[in-house]
Amino acid sequence: MNPRISRAAFPLLLFVAIAGCSSTAPPPAPAPAPIVYMPPDPNPPPPDEWNLLPDPTTGQVDVYHQGGYVGSVTGDEPKDQDPPIPHPVLHAD
Repeated sequence: MNPRISRAAFPLLLFVAIAGCSSTAPPPAPAPAPIVYMPPDPNPPPPDEWNLLPDPTTGQVDVYHQGGYVGSVTGDEPKDQDPPIPHPVLHAD
């Protein structure tokens, strides 16, 4: 091969290689994560002296007030009671 052509071709190939590498744009920045706003609950929390103890096997919820048994919510309450009123239930302890 002619040394003159190879000497002239080297700078051209070097230029093409550098231009090819530098012309690629960087990847776009990822989109920022969306901000989720949850408004505070308008209902005040129940007083601390009430205790609700659900039984996951029966679905019954025992209700205690200041350490004493008030009743249970079993799911058999009338549909017009919202929230359901606890009623005494005999336990098979």
